[in-house]
Amino acid sequence: MLMGSEMKALANKYFEGKISREDEKALFDYLAQDNEALATFRSWEAEWASRPHFDMVTESAWTRFCDWMCGAEARRQRRPMWRVAAAAAVALLMLCSAFVGWYATSLQPEHYYTLTAPMGSKTRLALPDGSLVWLNAGSSLRYSNRFGDNNRRVVLEGQGYFEVAKRDGAEFVVNTRGYDVVVKGTRFDISAYNDDKNITTTLLQGKVVIDRGADRLTMEPGDMVSLNVITGRFSKSRYTTDHHAWVQGMTEFSEISLEDLAKLLSRRYAVNITITSERLRKMEFAISLRNKETIDDVLDALQSITSMQVCRDGKEITIGD
Repeated sequence: MLMGSEMKALANKYFEGKISREDEKALFDYLAQDNEALATFRSWEAEWASRPHFDMVTESAWTRFCDWMCGAEARRQRRPMWRVAAAAAVALLMLCSAFVGWYATSLQPEHYYTLTAPMGSKTRLALPDGSLVWLNAGSSLRYSNRFGDNNRRVVLEGQGYFEVAKRDGAEFVVNTRGYDVVVKGTRFDISAYNDDKNITTTLLQGKVVIDRGADRLTMEPGDMVSLNVITGRFSKSRYTTDHHAWVQGMTEFSEISLEDLAKLLSRRYAVNITITSERLRKMEFAISLRNKETIDDVLDALQSITSMQVCRDGKEITIGD
């Protein structure tokens, strides 16, 4: 395992575009450890951007300006002009500093961070703007190293619950499967797994706009919007169950098909469930799960209220008549 100082050296090579593939992999493995490592990496990035190799541009501009002004002063021999020159020099220095700050940022290569919650687990992370995100099992979140006040765009795969920090004039955008959720400061949940037919957004607090090209929908607290990805149609209703209960390890549905429940259980318990009966696949249930249930507890409960047969071989589970 490389030490922090060695990782910092690799990070500097990365910022300069001089890192080898082997070292880049070592750096990325380090960043994947936890959010603290990622925060440290961002502080190294800010430190690198403010180093003397950028300050030399400002210093050079300052020196050239002073040389020119001193020459002008010698030619004119007018003392009052020095005050004007000094004021102009300060103004130029401020202008150069602003330019160099922008130039340093623009030179940084754009790259992306991807954070993942593996099957059978959940994860919580804090974004650089202070927003909080919880990722459900089998989900991932991707964002740029330039994420900040002017760029608050993330890409979600799977399910995430967001508590967005408010920033005046800076919208927070979640993109998932060609579907944008645009917010300014709010609490909401999005479920958009690739194997689900519907993308579902539920709003707990604040205000969001669902943007899908020509289709735009404004949501109020308590609204649930579903997009059928097959038909392209939206539906809007008031939700009756807590769709972000999974953050606390709970699952509640007033109506869910066995087919959709099998997907949920597969992610939650990191198993693979196959349903061989079309009749059972469409059967619907009301279900409430807490942290303490095992997959066997859930399967036993389902068997007790239906005629289904369950066969389990490790992580492979088959449900049939």
